[in-house]
Amino acid sequence: IPNLHAGEQIILQSQGAYKHNFRSGWKVARCLLTIQRLIMYQRPSIRFEVPLDDIKGVTIENLHYVIRKRECLSLSYKAGEGSRDGRIWFIANDLEDWRKRIISQAALLKVDLETIEKISLQLDSDSQDILWYLWMNRHAKIDRLEALIDAPNHMHVLLKIRETINPVAEKIVGIPILSFERSKVDPETGEKILFSWWLMGQQEKLVQSEERLLDIFDEGSHIQVIMEVKGVEESDVRLEVSGEQLTVSSVMPDSVWKEVILLPAEVNTDNYQLHIKNNLLEIKLHRDSFKTLQRVNFDPAKAGDKPQEIVSMRNRRNGMDSRN
Repeated sequence: IPNLHAGEQIILQSQGAYKHNFRSGWKVARCLLTIQRLIMYQRPSIRFEVPLDDIKGVTIENLHYVIRKRECLSLSYKAGEGSRDGRIWFIANDLEDWRKRIISQAALLKVDLETIEKISLQLDSDSQDILWYLWMNRHAKIDRLEALIDAPNHMHVLLKIRETINPVAEKIVGIPILSFERSKVDPETGEKILFSWWLMGQQEKLVQSEERLLDIFDEGSHIQVIMEVKGVEESDVRLEVSGEQLTVSSVMPDSVWKEVILLPAEVNTDNYQLHIKNNLLEIKLHRDSFKTLQRVNFDPAKAGDKPQEIVSMRNRRNGMDSRN
């Protein structure tokens, strides 16, 4: 195999063939997909490579190979400043597996809230909890997912992912949506995450926090947060609390953003008020020990011993269902 970059790992490799020009002949090569690049290798050197971030699209085509037609993958990619997009065709074993992995690793799959909702509607409650947790957090170790759904063991979680979540996702978006990665860098934090499950694809971009009006008032018995918002309704606002940290986000397609606010104390969110008037969002939170957000059709007696994030996510789903 060729020399790899520091931290680079091989995901797939297979003997195959490739060509750069539609009319040129096929060149035998070893095809490698790493967490950073697609590589065509002919000993002793790399004959072609493209960073995954530069891949723009992937399709399956039928082209003549030797004496018959065979399915191959056609990739378009950025060819450089001022140049037309490049294209490469290649053949490898398990071509469908290559297609799915390239789509997920190159973030060609666009994952938005609507996609998650469609998948979630066809899942059981434990599978929904796993999916929504990864939607909010991007990645998690299997121990965390096991605790999340109060699973009896790791195998229970793996079966939920492999036999329920990913098959449903494949029917809806064409590829499995959850993937186990030995090592991957979190694009938001720059942290290297080891041995974790990831939500694949490119999540909808959050609008960068603008210089918005934000005031926090400690009124003794309660904490009041007032912040400027534009173009959103109360039903578009999501709240999450972790200790003394409040996360306010909007899921409105034309105005997606997230604001993280440090509160002066932990709050009891069993009873809170939220309303928007004149582009000002007002949130009233009562001081207490940390509890989970509860706003729509939720009976605390039925929550059991589920981790707190799960109760919150189920409430959000109830809220979304009530709007449909």
